[in-house]
Parts: sequence; structure tokens; C-alpha cells
Amino acid sequence: MFDSPFEFCAVCRAYVLLDQTQRQCAREHGCAPTAACPLQKYFTGIEFDRGKDTARCVEHGKRPRANDS
Repeated sequence: MFDSPFEFCAVCRAYVLLDQTQRQCAREHGCAPTAACPLQKYFTGIEFDRGKDTARCVEHGKRPRANDS
């Protein structure tokens, strides 16, 4: 059974799952970062901004160490 909410997006012309963040959806469907999202207010989830060093570690497939700053 599939119980995630979904809606049709006129921008990417596909049904998108709303149980994710808007940023995750845009990445998955190839939307431009500057594109206005008609479904923005319907997404669930919390956007966590990663620190500069943490993001760099994740990009390279490494886990940040506790004492990294």
C-alpha cells in the first residue's frame, strides 16, 4: 500500500511525492534552483542547512568528524 501524498506538478509535468522537502523534489526532477515551485506550500519535511565543512565532507562521501569545524 502506498500512502504518501502526491500531486501533479505543472513545472516538471510529473506526479511528485509531497512527503519530502521541496529541495529534494527539485533535485530529483531536475528543476532549476530559481524555478518557482507551484507546490512549495504542500511539501513536508524540514530543510536542514549543513555547515560549510559538513557539506564538503558529504560531497566527497565522507562523514564529518566530531571535532571538525
